[in-house]
Amino acid sequence: MSLRTLLLLLCSTMISYSCYVRAEQNPYARYVEAGFSVIDRWALHDTPDQELFEGAMRGMIGVLRTHHDEHSLFVDERQHDAFREDLSQEFGGVGVRISRLGDPPLLTVLGPPEPGTPAFNADIRSGDRILEIDGAPTEDLEMRDVLEAMRGKTGEPITLAILHQGDTEPVDVMLVRAVITVESILGDLRGEDNKWQFQLPQEPRIGYLRITKFGDKTEAEVARILAQLSARGTEALILDLRDNYGGTLDAAIGISDLFLRAGLPIVTTQGRDRVPRDRHVSKGTGGYTDIPLVVLVNHESASASEILAACLQDYRRAVVIGERSYGKGTVQRVIRIESGRSLLKLTTATYWRPNGKNIHRMHDAQPADEWGVSPDPGFEVKLDEQEYLNWRKYRSRRDLLGFDQSTLIEEIVQEDGPLPDGFTDRVLDRAVDWFRSQLDNHL
Repeated sequence: MSLRTLLLLLCSTMISYSCYVRAEQNPYARYVEAGFSVIDRWALHDTPDQELFEGAMRGMIGVLRTHHDEHSLFVDERQHDAFREDLSQEFGGVGVRISRLGDPPLLTVLGPPEPGTPAFNADIRSGDRILEIDGAPTEDLEMRDVLEAMRGKTGEPITLAILHQGDTEPVDVMLVRAVITVESILGDLRGEDNKWQFQLPQEPRIGYLRITKFGDKTEAEVARILAQLSARGTEALILDLRDNYGGTLDAAIGISDLFLRAGLPIVTTQGRDRVPRDRHVSKGTGGYTDIPLVVLVNHESASASEILAACLQDYRRAVVIGERSYGKGTVQRVIRIESGRSLLKLTTATYWRPNGKNIHRMHDAQPADEWGVSPDPGFEVKLDEQEYLNWRKYRSRRDLLGFDQSTLIEEIVQEDGPLPDGFTDRVLDRAVDWFRSQLDNHL
């Protein structure tokens, strides 16, 4: 027997023994396999193996739910691409924002497409109605089906029946899908070039970054915008994390590091054994350790948002303004299964803020318990449910300003109802007023 054959035999034996030991350590793995085999062979109805597998995965996730793990998730092959696109901030598409507007409600393009996208090059305009997608009438499609039809592999063609404003007959527009990058950092208003403005119009000394999610590109986006603001002499910065449900841990750590000197723990994770697993420490290379900061949070700020807010608050690098955050202090690891065709998003750890506290809101937590990230003393701005809903309307409409959107604004008002007279964003106003008082006194 050759040495090579002997080595292969030894490796195979070791691997087989390892699998055997694992199975013996947890016999339920063998029981599940046996149950699958019995059902596959003897069940009256011949059920596809894929459906049995997916049912088993969802069943196990359901058990985790009964043990108060609301964040673990099985992502099947059909959901895989959408899940990854949300984190990668890229997908194959044409580059338009859409909503249903009017009476009857029609699929409508909101705002001009981004320069360089297929929709921009095809002269699709704000206010255009999309009547058909590859011959399928859009009035018969749910919005999730519309999004699935609009997206696809880059390089693939798509034909839209477009009705331009003022026209009576639609025209067919053929486009080729391209890579569309989703911004995770928004400003307060769009300029005439349809680009976000990251200085507040009422107070240009203050930079304003609205972080909508923490994705693969978010840290680089923040660094690029900070460099632009620094070159313009920005004196203070607001990070708006309201309604930010979180995202990747790495992005939260990287953004925190931009504002900290070296050697400061940003976040620590622990497994179920309560033994520290990972301890992330600032490198101090961000270059923005002195700029005054405010962080805005509300009851929907969660996970990575809370990591960033808690870190900057614990080191007194930022004043936190708004409402107590959601209280999601668990870490989910994304694990490839089925050779990567599906994914398991599994809660594997808790995260702990620099002051040593875990901000997770337990299933039986009471308002008096310690969880979430609370505003600094004197900086709570609490909204009731109606004011919160009005703020969401206000923010959505403001996102359309900066170019000629009068017709669309009227349709949106008809759809959602008017805002109260003189409505303003009280949380942002509180941050601006505080910064003004500081800057005017040479903070």
